[in-house]
Amino acid sequence: MVQNAAARLLTRTKRRERITPVLASLHWLPVHFRIQFKILLITFKATHGQAPSYISALLTPYIAPRLLRSADQKLLHIPRSV
Repeated sequence: MVQNAAARLLTRTKRRERITPVLASLHWLPVHFRIQFKILLITFKATHGQAPSYISALLTPYIAPRLLRSADQKLLHIPRSV
């Protein structure tokens, strides 16, 4: 993995040493968590008016057909794939 190799290069750790403590000491997330974090961060910024307008335009709030307990949760509409 590229992230592991970069961490080993920066910290000069040997190939046989465990990489998890090295990544933790660098405060690096594993790649799949980093991707999820970035998506959530962009979504948060778009819903709070801190993202570019072309990203905010892609999000549509979910409007329930009737009154639900989840009405105050600010849910987003998930488009159906064709």
